[in-house]
Amino acid sequence: MLSVTLKQLAYFQAVATHGGIAQAARELNIAQPSVAQAMNKLEDVTGLILFERHHARGVTLTTHGREFLAAARELTEHAEQVSRDAAALAANAAGEIRLGCFSTLAAFFLPGLITVFTAQRPGVRVMASELPLAELPAKVGDSSLDLAITYDSGADLEALMVEPLATLEPRVLVSSTHRMAGQTSVNLQELASEPYVMFDAPGSREYYRRLLDNAGLSPSFTYASQTIEGVRSAVAGGFGYSIVGLRPASDSSYEGNRVVALSIENAIEPLRVVAMARPSTRTGLLISSFMELATSYVPAALRGPA
Repeated sequence: MLSVTLKQLAYFQAVATHGGIAQAARELNIAQPSVAQAMNKLEDVTGLILFERHHARGVTLTTHGREFLAAARELTEHAEQVSRDAAALAANAAGEIRLGCFSTLAAFFLPGLITVFTAQRPGVRVMASELPLAELPAKVGDSSLDLAITYDSGADLEALMVEPLATLEPRVLVSSTHRMAGQTSVNLQELASEPYVMFDAPGSREYYRRLLDNAGLSPSFTYASQTIEGVRSAVAGGFGYSIVGLRPASDSSYEGNRVVALSIENAIEPLRVVAMARPSTRTGLLISSFMELATSYVPAALRGPA
């Protein structure tokens, strides 16, 4: 078993990040020889040459060094999670979860989800942030967030642990005075000549454009909004129809006009809601318990009116 210490790994990451032993020592606020000795010891116990030393020009990682850096970060992260879990157990499940949520989704379930979770674990504090879809995977990946809830499209999730939460059924939205308002479903081809109200939020617009393209529709866009309520108000006001995945409990817009949601008869691409975490974080006690609650709470909250 390698006798690698967490201190050596921390020093190694600092040297790799700052490009030199002297720079790392300043950042860590410790003596330069301590860092140098730790790096020599780390190379001895691993049997790897981690750095190329350049006289008066710092160091650069070797190929082995770059590979070991990824492993070191994962191990350090896991150790930090173990420490947080131990502290949580000692404090009767106290702790903190840094949670991110796609801004479009948050209003539909996030306050209620946090309320239920903190009622079960009163010692836990959930710090929630509403963010654009594209930012969430990166913030989970760099440890700015412990966990995020978002759609499974519009960003690279390959390096993260992804937990499916819900599959949304997009509906066509029309005003209560529309000629199809009395129907329960619609074939998208029936709307080919109708103007369209676009939900234009970053990360979502691409999905809805694909739905239109796949249905062979090229409607004229009469209105665009980055919020669900903006779309609903425009539809209720007679600007055209729209396609939305999320349905508030009320069928009234902010202005008091009504909208009607119709099932889509065509086969369409599903819209999936997922939770994501770093693989090492996912095994943490608090994160696992939050995930478990989310898998039951979120689908029910997003089911919408019948």
